[in-house]
Amino acid sequence: MDNLSDTFNEERSELLYGTENAVQRGAQFMQKVKKGMDLFGDKNGPSIIMEFDIYRDNYKAVKRRGARIRLITEITRDNIHYCKELIKIIDELRHLDGLIGGIAVSETEYMTTTSLHKGTLLTQVFYSNAIEVVKQGQYIFNTFWNKAIPAKQRIREIEEGVKREFIETIQDPNEAQRLISDIIKSASEEIQIIFPTSNTLYRYEHEVMLLKLLREKILIPSRKNNNKIKIRILVPETNSLNKEKMQKLLLVKGEGRGLKKEKIKEENSNFNIRYLNRSHLGNNKLTTLIIDNEFVITVELKDYTNVTKDQAIGLTTYSNSEATVLSYASIFETLWTQTELNE
Repeated sequence: MDNLSDTFNEERSELLYGTENAVQRGAQFMQKVKKGMDLFGDKNGPSIIMEFDIYRDNYKAVKRRGARIRLITEITRDNIHYCKELIKIIDELRHLDGLIGGIAVSETEYMTTTSLHKGTLLTQVFYSNAIEVVKQGQYIFNTFWNKAIPAKQRIREIEEGVKREFIETIQDPNEAQRLISDIIKSASEEIQIIFPTSNTLYRYEHEVMLLKLLREKILIPSRKNNNKIKIRILVPETNSLNKEKMQKLLLVKGEGRGLKKEKIKEENSNFNIRYLNRSHLGNNKLTTLIIDNEFVITVELKDYTNVTKDQAIGLTTYSNSEATVLSYASIFETLWTQTELNE
């Protein structure tokens, strides 16, 4: 603790306690930055930087030396004014939800703290100039940086109430199945599904009880508008699976479920399936779910004959992008209309 020197001749890692030690080491860190420093801090970070001269002035000094500063924080209604001021003294600010604590990494040093408190100087930090620790810290920052969104976009969301659009890629089949289940449960108006093959429908029924989830949505009024959910499904016919067999799978069986005839009729009227000529889908291998015309999920089919979903399911994409959702909704409606013409 007594040797808080400006330079070290050997690699060192240490945990520093107390405001004086923590702040002094932070100032030394910033004063030694030559090329640039990358930082992330939770929603309390901006207030600490802007309210205390030792941080704000050192940030400005780093910039005067020609070094780059990139920072990630969680921008909220409470700290937005600090973030607007922060944008003026650093190169780039980005937003990421749910950050905890903070890190700082330069070309030669790394620091981190587990907690930040609004308007309060740091009281505990971990410091290291070990090469491997610095590399790990930079990797952590880069990972978060790539997930973060520009500060101006987040500020616009807060001030103008703009919906944030996203497109996510999911590689884990189990996570994809959980997402499908959750998004179906969240539906309030309509669910539209395109299956690339009839066997794909059977796989989803077997692995996530898809049809059971859909029937439950029909029978339970939406809390949003007190209406029953409408469900439309498009699936190709095959030589091995005829309409009669498919209808037995899809239509409601009242026996043993305690449903009145009126309920069964109502459920079936809200659950519609149409059969596509396989040529209408071309080489399509995507299972597509469109929820309330607000979200779209596409699941790549690699090989539906394989017994494990890890082999059968490829990449899954999930998006609320208006352009993306409307494009898939348009494709669905075109195919749906095509089945009417065929009939």
